[in-house]
This record gives sequence, structure tokens and C-alpha cells, in this order.
Amino acid sequence: MIPSDLLPIGYISKAKGLKGELKVFLYNKDSKSLKNDTDVWVNYSDSYKLYKLDYISLSGNNRVIKLQNIDSRELSEDLVSKKIYISRKKFPDYKDFYLVDIIDFNVFDIEENKIGKVLDVINLPTNNSMLIKYKDKEIMIPIIDDFIELFDFSNKKIVIKNSKVFIEKC
Repeated sequence: MIPSDLLPIGYISKAKGLKGELKVFLYNKDSKSLKNDTDVWVNYSDSYKLYKLDYISLSGNNRVIKLQNIDSRELSEDLVSKKIYISRKKFPDYKDFYLVDIIDFNVFDIEENKIGKVLDVINLPTNNSMLIKYKDKEIMIPIIDDFIELFDFSNKKIVIKNSKVFIEKC
């Protein structure tokens, strides 16, 4: 049975070698959620398939994983570009929140004017940013103290400050 609490942790970027290894891009490069024997779910359009993680290693700046029963380059190439998920229950304990938790939150400015809705969270080299649907455009707002006033999890709401920096460009 597919868990109802699956969270995307990255995607498979390419096949590596001849024995089924896969290079993966993790949304959080410092994530400790992947360990040997972890259940990994791969998204196939409208369904998910369960794999067991055989091992994870580093290759330069990339993470390389090996899934059980994926033992050839041909099988691994079928997984390229697919998103990978794990159950939230498998995440290490964390006291604050995961960035994925703010997707679909409504975003307001400091005067309580609705700006839009969080579509996605983007992990950039300098900071994490929210991709927000604003009118008929998409804008990115960094998740840093200079711009975030409040995360209200009970009301699924984010209040940002200094919003004119982003809104005036649209």
C-alpha cells in the first residue's frame, strides 16, 4: 500500500555505470533521510513503485544510489528523470518544519494583502526560495529573515515583509 505521507526528496538525474547505479539530485543536499534499506518510492505518472535502497554513496558532488533489483544500465535508464519520495515517518526527527510543508500556503504582505500561493520551494546555492503564483506570473522570494515576517502553520499562511522589492518588478 502506498503511504499517504510521501514527500519528494529529489529526482534521478542519470544512470551511472553498468550495474544499475543512479545519480540523484536531492532537494536538500544535506539530507540524512536516505540510508541503506530505506523504502524509496518512485513516481511513474499516476502511480508509485516501491524500491529498497541498497546503498548510497558520494561521487564528486553527486549522490549515487543503488536500488535493489535494478541491476543493469537498461533498468536504471528507465528511472531517469523520475522523482523519488520517502515516507515522512522515515525522515529524521526535526523540530521546526520541512520546506515542503509550506507548499500551498497563502502568502500575504505585512498589511495583510494577499500576494499569492506557494507553488514550490527551490533549493538554490545561496538560499532556499519560495516560488509564488502572483497574478498571472511566478515570482521567487528568498526564505531569509529580510523577507519573512511569519510562518503561520495553523492557518497555512506566510507573511512577508519588504514585498515591494518583488512586486514592483512584475
